[in-house]
Amino acid sequence: MNRQSRDLVTLVAAGLAFAVAIPRSHAEDGPATPAQQQTFRSTKAVVWVSVSVKRGNTIVANLTAADFALTDNGVPQTVEAVSIESVPIDVTLFLDTSGSTAGKLDEMTQDVQTVLQLLRPEDRFRLLTIGDAVNETVPWVAAGTHLAVSIEAVGGISLIHDALMFGLLHRPAPGRRHLVVGMTDRRDCGSVIPVSDLLDAAGRSDAVMHLVDYSGSGHIGSYRVRVCSPEARRGGDTILTLAAARTGGQQHGQSRFFRASSIARAFKSIFDEFRQSYVLQFSPAGVTGPGWHTIAVKVPAVKNATIRARQGYYGGP
Repeated sequence: MNRQSRDLVTLVAAGLAFAVAIPRSHAEDGPATPAQQQTFRSTKAVVWVSVSVKRGNTIVANLTAADFALTDNGVPQTVEAVSIESVPIDVTLFLDTSGSTAGKLDEMTQDVQTVLQLLRPEDRFRLLTIGDAVNETVPWVAAGTHLAVSIEAVGGISLIHDALMFGLLHRPAPGRRHLVVGMTDRRDCGSVIPVSDLLDAAGRSDAVMHLVDYSGSGHIGSYRVRVCSPEARRGGDTILTLAAARTGGQQHGQSRFFRASSIARAFKSIFDEFRQSYVLQFSPAGVTGPGWHTIAVKVPAVKNATIRARQGYYGGP
């Protein structure tokens, strides 16, 4: 394990302890204007919620605060402000380079460059892969950067929980949003992060996380096959789907035979929708206390709407 990989594992473990132990309350930081608040970061006065509204495959545009009905632990709240599209985005892309995808690494590297070109000038990008630990294969770079990406295959290990936790722990600078896209079969083996803790962290993170299923062909003989321990418990892949939904993201299916060129297509669909999603602001009223607050969002005026929103937040002390 190289030094960078060891450092990333240490950071993930330390970040887990912080994410689980510290509720998202930032009143001690002093007052902040809406432009300074981060997406879905709450203080005693304000909560932000990322919401996608679609009718069929079409984004529903031009909604205002009055169009949304939001409840906090069942108590109706007043949506005070809505913003859309203009906020700069930090993008974390995770490519699961274990197992059967190993023969498609050249196509993966080409798609990483395609993804970079899809971003706007003010956006940022990083790439995570897995080896003996989580690798930050591409640290944060500006959109449009041309990269000579080198991706290595790994066999017998699949640190999916660790990689997604590392992605979720990123705290974007004020005035930015964070999108995590994981291309993975969700079959973890070898992570130090239990999937239950990842689910909890998803409720505390500012990110919206989408997972894209793939399984593929193209084994190559050059990667090292190792015995993997510990193996994830049954149901771990289902909990990952729940974690994505908790952030306001979702699980996306893919065809049985993975084609790396689908990375760019899948990412474009997710990114376009995220860029056109709404960010709602409300000041909790009639609800008190620490712990998990369940959020429900509806758009009564839009019939047959498909709404995806962050499912809740952890209250203050």
